[in-house]
Amino acid sequence: MRAARALRCLDRRLGEGEEPHVFMDRVLGMATGVLGALGGVVLMRTGSEERLRTVAACGRRPPGGERRWHALLREALEQGGKVVTWQPCGEAARVEGGNDPRCVLAVAVPGPKGPLGVLALALGRGCPRARWSEAFLEGLGRRLGYVLERRQASELLERGRRYDQVTGLPNRGFLLRHLTRRMAPRGVRGWVAFVEVEDFTEINDVWGYTVGDAVLREAARRLREERKRGIWVARCGSGRFVLVGAENPDLEWLGRVAARLEYPVEVGDTTVHPRVRVGVARFSASGVEPQELLRRAGRALVEARSRGERVVLYRPGVGRPHSERARVERLRASLERPNGIELVYQPIVDLMDGRVVYVEALARWRDPISGRPVPPNRFVALAERYGMVTALDRAVVAQATRLAHRAWEELGARAPRVTINVAPESLTDPEFVDFAVASARGLPLYKRPVLELTERSLLDPVAVRPTLARLHEAGFQVFVDDLGSGYASFAALALVEVDAFKVDRTLVLAVDEEERARALLRGIVRLGRELGLPVIVEGVEHGSQLSWLRSEDVRLAQGFYLGRPKNGSRLIASLRSRASGRAAGVATDVLPLDTVTTWYG
Repeated sequence: MRAARALRCLDRRLGEGEEPHVFMDRVLGMATGVLGALGGVVLMRTGSEERLRTVAACGRRPPGGERRWHALLREALEQGGKVVTWQPCGEAARVEGGNDPRCVLAVAVPGPKGPLGVLALALGRGCPRARWSEAFLEGLGRRLGYVLERRQASELLERGRRYDQVTGLPNRGFLLRHLTRRMAPRGVRGWVAFVEVEDFTEINDVWGYTVGDAVLREAARRLREERKRGIWVARCGSGRFVLVGAENPDLEWLGRVAARLEYPVEVGDTTVHPRVRVGVARFSASGVEPQELLRRAGRALVEARSRGERVVLYRPGVGRPHSERARVERLRASLERPNGIELVYQPIVDLMDGRVVYVEALARWRDPISGRPVPPNRFVALAERYGMVTALDRAVVAQATRLAHRAWEELGARAPRVTINVAPESLTDPEFVDFAVASARGLPLYKRPVLELTERSLLDPVAVRPTLARLHEAGFQVFVDDLGSGYASFAALALVEVDAFKVDRTLVLAVDEEERARALLRGIVRLGRELGLPVIVEGVEHGSQLSWLRSEDVRLAQGFYLGRPKNGSRLIASLRSRASGRAAGVATDVLPLDTVTTWYG
């Protein structure tokens, strides 16, 4: 009767959802009370049948180590989950807290996919051993099964919160808790290193997530093998791992670790060659927070990527917000502001009479953080890489057409046409073409802007032909920029309608010294005449180059010797002054239009 009441009480507790550890203690208490046992223990399987750990105990723990419990578990399974008995036989009779047990009773705790553990009780000499006691013990085992299953699920959930599912390493949350504890003692020193598989996103995109996960698991395995004593390893998002160590970092060792991680990874028929960078940050008694420490390591990692080095140690100033990603966001914000991008204009001069026929609009951008100008090749490359090149072209078109309107209003027929560099992506965007046409509305057709295309725009001449036709109908001219330095062949000039082409400055720079450069430039000028296209030569920086070009009957040229880039207001003032001089009969042979350097030239 007492045993039945105890089982009903346990059923009620199960229905109320009692906490697993409280329920297990209650089970052991009832078992020792009802059976008069010396004590008991509940052991739970973890991972596989090869490991058992104690999750609850009371009184005198039954004798026997893990091997004995495994043996009892196997015997219980062979008997269909029935109670099995073990006699200590004298030499093993020592019990925790006492001695002389009569026997040990054990039963497997059942679960949906096999036994979850073992319930074992140590019985003394005065303990009853009746059939009901075995039935009672089996009933306790079944009820423990529900609780251990809940505990197992809870531990799996908790492990998911603390460990990365792909690699089995501690995750970011666990890392932050570990760093907080490790950095708490006063005067402690150590370091944190971000170890990044640099091309992990590309690996996922090209070969899929299965290969990407395999690369991560292999990297985690190699990190475990390579780590030194006392170094802690975690995974911290995407293709990034974190090492935490004491004292000062061994940069040479970290370099060897990175090199080891770059060994090829075989995944089925696929061979992947990862690229690895490491950023390291030290901590001491300075009171730095874990988040700040990780941010410093991240800046060192950005610096390692930008320098192309394997390992970089953080120092003040390294990776400050001049990192590529931060700069991209600042560039994006500048493009959204009306005058976030500045324009300067460089003249293109008719060498026969000195008239400024065109002015090329050149984009300039100052980084808002540093206040310094960023070289155009850098910020244009960022715009191309991060999908902002059309927005950049729109910003340039908007400002350049405003200058064209102003020049027409102030200079009339003497106003030069403005040329604007346009990326291939803009030519395939119908909204951009509509935007350019709308911006030029109000200008005479012969004063509307000129669009300069790179040779990359002519890789598929048939695709761009309709766009170029629309632009010509709207009064725009089209130039090919830097002919001979890009991707397209000269044959592209025969397949699309263009109005002129520009010769890259590298040829002009060599005409003073190399006959081959002069011969090549003569051939390009002759090609332009045969095609009926004006040729504009860039890069005129010396009087000797100008003299040679005039001797070869080159009409149009551009360069610092003829005029440096300047902002719109100074350009208009300079053009007005030249126009006044010509009207007054002042000689205007080809001289530098303005020798004063602008803020960036």
